[in-house]
Amino acid sequence: MGEHDEAALIAAIRAGESSAFERLIRPYEGRVYQTVLRITRNEADAADVYQNAIMTAFEKLDGFRGDAAFGTWLYQIAVNAALMHRRSTGRSPIVSEEDLPRFNWMGGYARPVQDWGESAEDQAQRSQLRKSLLEALEALPDADRTVVWLKDVLGLSHEEIAASTESTVLAVRSRLHRARLRLRERLAQRFGGEP
Repeated sequence: MGEHDEAALIAAIRAGESSAFERLIRPYEGRVYQTVLRITRNEADAADVYQNAIMTAFEKLDGFRGDAAFGTWLYQIAVNAALMHRRSTGRSPIVSEEDLPRFNWMGGYARPVQDWGESAEDQAQRSQLRKSLLEALEALPDADRTVVWLKDVLGLSHEEIAASTESTVLAVRSRLHRARLRLRERLAQRFGGEP
């Protein structure tokens, strides 16, 4: 969906066509949920926070000025809602890789695909590497983990992350650099290599 399409949907919603809101958020639903899940670390909490963030976006749509892209504005609402939830409830249990829903970034949930060309040993090594990476990511402070998730998983730009986290681009770059160094050090310790 292009910016023009989003602008037309926003105009329709503001004119009273509330059903257009579902079409407006549809391209962002999976990624917003995954972001919230990463911050809350709990599927039940993530579902609640996600619903609250979507309702907040709907209720505050009249206040959307278009200074940033709609998606950036929506991520900002979701990230803030998830961080507030974490602060109000304290740390939730860490979500394991197995507990995360399998999301196909083209839209929708999908079953894992078996790679028949990979040996059992390669699969075990890949699984161990993913588990180690997930553990290293979970060990980061919330703000660092959020920035890494938004940049390296969702592919947002530094500017979009700054807008989503109400920060500056310089602060985002600095936090991202520091977080990546921490990840690298943890993984090096885990695998007995040099950082």
